[in-house]
Amino acid sequence: RGYFFCNERLDNNCSTEIHPDQLLVTVDKITEYLPGASGSRNRLFNMVLLGNSGTGKSASANTILAAGKLISGSGQHFPSYPSSTPVTTKCEEKIVDIFGTKVRVVDTPDFFYEERVDRAQVEECKNYCQEGQCVVLLVIQLGRFTDGERGILEKLEKHLGWRIRDNTIVLFTHGEDLKGSVEKFIGGRNHLKHIVEACGRRYHVFKNSSKDSKQLKALLKKFSDMFPEFPTIGAPGMSCLSFR
Repeated sequence: RGYFFCNERLDNNCSTEIHPDQLLVTVDKITEYLPGASGSRNRLFNMVLLGNSGTGKSASANTILAAGKLISGSGQHFPSYPSSTPVTTKCEEKIVDIFGTKVRVVDTPDFFYEERVDRAQVEECKNYCQEGQCVVLLVIQLGRFTDGERGILEKLEKHLGWRIRDNTIVLFTHGEDLKGSVEKFIGGRNHLKHIVEACGRRYHVFKNSSKDSKQLKALLKKFSDMFPEFPTIGAPGMSCLSFR
């Protein structure tokens, strides 16, 4: 984006003029999409997906994108495919219009892959993951809770510098593989139960193989009830539901 200014206009040779007010509007539209921007006009809220590699963060992010209209971000989806090494290696964002509300969806790498802390990407994530400006989706695959995920909430809080648990929903993926109830699954695993309880028993289940947008609507219905600062998603017939 650019504009040509004639700072010393002596004649009418400047073919393109822009009024200062027009420029300010343009700048405001640009800064609206910058992570960490402040001000009353910055209405974008961030959905930040965190978790270990292979849990379905990118697939879940794509499930969210599929329900909206992409506004900003290269490509239609986040890369997501089976791999023995992490597919996502840096923080990536896409801005999507979901039922008339602009939301920034942020996919993140595994910050603790092979026990090494990716400090550069942790710092990048801090631009998006700020108290009062985000909802954290802590992604855990049902049936695959590993030793590496024990203490993951505390590790994330230590490196991000705040109690993300207060803004976190545990998002279980591969719900189609669940045998029995999710409550029974959680209750039978103490370390997993600890994470869910630390996050105020806020959780949701995604079937990533399903293209039904109802599962996203069910998640979004909970947001404004949990987090008053999250903008109301204006889908017809949508209302707030309490947590399980």
